Amino acid sequence: MRNGTKLLLLAAMALACTACLTAWGAGVAGAASLGLTDSGAPAAQVMFPVGVKPNPLGVGMKPVVFNHLIHEKKVEDCVVCHHTGDPVSCTSCHTVEGAAAGKFITLEQAMHATDIAKREKGITPQSCVSCHEKQLARRECAGCHSIVKAERGNDWCAVCHVVTPKMTQGQMRKGIEGKMAAAENLHLAEETALNKPQAVAVSPQAGPLKVLIGGLADKYQPNLFTHRRHVASLMEAIKDDKLAQAFHSSPETVCAACHHRSPMSTTPPRCGSCHTKDIDPANPQRPTLKAAYHLQCMGCHEGMKVERPRKTDCATCHKPARQSAD
Repeated sequence: MRNGTKLLLLAAMALACTACLTAWGAGVAGAASLGLTDSGAPAAQVMFPVGVKPNPLGVGMKPVVFNHLIHEKKVEDCVVCHHTGDPVSCTSCHTVEGAAAGKFITLEQAMHATDIAKREKGITPQSCVSCHEKQLARRECAGCHSIVKAERGNDWCAVCHVVTPKMTQGQMRKGIEGKMAAAENLHLAEETALNKPQAVAVSPQAGPLKVLIGGLADKYQPNLFTHRRHVASLMEAIKDDKLAQAFHSSPETVCAACHHRSPMSTTPPRCGSCHTKDIDPANPQRPTLKAAYHLQCMGCHEGMKVERPRKTDCATCHKPARQSAD
């Protein structure tokens, strides 16, 4: 982080939050806390769909509990998010309908944009979604995510958009009207963050130790795929990664890296149940079994930057078939 920018933002955040933290400490003394941020900003915050027009309960987006403490440690500069240089709430400029202060960029657009123009000078701002997608380019993520693209369905949205269990209708109303006190917001946010159910990791022992892939054996012997070792490698990459843990909230999610079109399960069907040896006239766009194996295996290795085996080194995975005595 640029020292000048960082000092100004840290000072502003600390001053802005002094009253909030004082009220928090006096009002809910002894309550569990996430801890303190380096900037002095609240450790967490409930982001409400603030707008000018009334937003009836049950309509529009659910609130988002933003864990500032975790994100602060991952971002190089505060202006990545607070792109104006002013450390205020996002809804100060970006509202549900869009406001002049935010150049009529709505709250939904600001949080989900992926086509952000690169700035010629300074740091290009990021939205929640664009920053998360940038993280997927990492070596430990790209093995799966260079092949499998997350579907933006209800499960995807629900990772961030969650209603605090103990939030009352009155508090929801205050939140969407932008009238909730900072200390009360902090209490709700920390309560939700601290009580969020932890993702259950899938055990490598839940699947087979090795899998014999021999449906296409001809010039080469069947491939003995070290299934358990590969699952263990994926789980190792996830276990200490907060972002991965948040989005891999179901144990079966990790299985979808390879079994990408199957129902979410730790006991998915074989690849050959969908992919055939020859092109299926009823599904000509579907890769053949051979192509499917190589696209998945080679694609994952390429995404993970695994140097061995090379794409042309067939014998590393497929031992040459034994020649007959004749």
